Amino acid sequence: MRLAMNYQMQQIDRKAIDEYGIPSIVLMENAGKVVVDEILKMRDQYQKVVIVCGPGNNGGDGFVIARHLYNLGVTVKVFVVGEISELNHDAMLNYSILKKLEFKIDEINDDSSMLAFERFLRPGNLIVDAIFGTGMSREVGGIYLRVIEAINEMAHQVLSVDLPSGIDGNTGHVLGTAIEADKTVALVIPKVGNILFPGSDYNGEVIIKGIGVPDIIIERVGIKYNLITKDIIAPLVPHRKRNSHKGDYGKGQIIAGSIGMAGAAILACRAALRSGMGLLKLYIPESLNTLITTSIPEVITVPLSEVRRGVIGITNFQKIIEDCCWPDVIAVGPGCGVNSEISELIKRLLNESEVPMVIDADGINALSKSLHWLENKKCPVVLTPHVGEMSRLTGLSAEEINGDPIGTAVRFSKQWKTVTVLKGARSVIATPEGEVFVNTNGNSGMATAGSGDVLTGVITSMIAQGLDPVGAAVLGVYLHGRAGDIMVAERGEHGLLAGDLVLGLTKAIRELVEA
Repeated sequence: MRLAMNYQMQQIDRKAIDEYGIPSIVLMENAGKVVVDEILKMRDQYQKVVIVCGPGNNGGDGFVIARHLYNLGVTVKVFVVGEISELNHDAMLNYSILKKLEFKIDEINDDSSMLAFERFLRPGNLIVDAIFGTGMSREVGGIYLRVIEAINEMAHQVLSVDLPSGIDGNTGHVLGTAIEADKTVALVIPKVGNILFPGSDYNGEVIIKGIGVPDIIIERVGIKYNLITKDIIAPLVPHRKRNSHKGDYGKGQIIAGSIGMAGAAILACRAALRSGMGLLKLYIPESLNTLITTSIPEVITVPLSEVRRGVIGITNFQKIIEDCCWPDVIAVGPGCGVNSEISELIKRLLNESEVPMVIDADGINALSKSLHWLENKKCPVVLTPHVGEMSRLTGLSAEEINGDPIGTAVRFSKQWKTVTVLKGARSVIATPEGEVFVNTNGNSGMATAGSGDVLTGVITSMIAQGLDPVGAAVLGVYLHGRAGDIMVAERGEHGLLAGDLVLGLTKAIRELVEA
């Protein structure tokens, strides 16, 4: 499913109206009707519907909603924030229809009208927020600020039309204040502000409804942002044949682990195998070999001599490079530690290997000091940074990255020609071509040590099984989040372990296979 910025929604509307001849008033009528459908589903939850309209198209949708509910016998009250004379053309047209029905509509523009409005913010009334939608790009102020704050403080049930008023549709930022909705009916396709935090917390449950805009118009706008949904990822799950052997499901090479961080290697390997990889070699410092082989006997270990305890020596690099002709994918970084040896190894792998690489954790930390190595890479690269690692890669602050995660990931991927998985509460996958995929599953229980190592293993496994790096990243991120949701349902968010995610992977994959 596509995910839009505000200007892209404006392009969609303009094409529908100007090129396909769908009158804007028809789109407004359809928008109002689909919101009414959702309101009627909630009928046992309210006695009266109070619709709060702004001056633009969102307010026009509100007038349509009021008319249809009125015709159905629902008790409705309508307020206009500001002056009725400020309504745009289509909103004014629908306002005029209501007036001809002798429908009483009140303005909210001073202290006395605010007091009159607040009397309707009582339990038993459903408040419909049709104030701004995607039409807001500046800080909320004046009477609008007072109205939104009153709704948040006093209302018990709120439904927003398209986007909670006060949320920036391009970023999910709160523009000073915003409606705290229980449900949001997103029109045509979801906006970035419906999905990214902190806006996502203000949307409540998001319901996506079409309003008669043909799919071809959405495609013609050329939107490159996508919401990861089952219809996108289900076809990506590698097919397994009854008559097959381990070699049919890919061979992987993981370089991971050091003293004190052997667990990262174990988690990555377990996740790779639980995700369906057929054969896996783990390259580790020789002092970890006994621990690894007893912890995960399914892995082929390649113990390497150490330059010092727990650190692979440079003399091993030629063997690692020569072995690159064996696997379908190489992953490097989980638990490797920060040292000059891992930096040199990554440099050589990028320059000499043509096998797809997944670089995570300490591999990213090493690469951040010498990003120019990516200019001469011979292989496709997937990077999986969290915000702190992305900060080291880009020089941006964590605040800047969190303020624009999509833009940050896209700019980096375009510049360095990598697939970038920016991990977070809403993980973002960006491609060198500027395509973006945003994931919405997962939970706070996954904010635990080792969770990223599990994701590295899953993505590595999917590349080994034949997916291209983009498909592997998209499917891997979804499965990782879904595994977290499955295990949280069983065990709760407090105390969830990364090892629990590995157990959830098989269930997440089975869901997709059996769907």
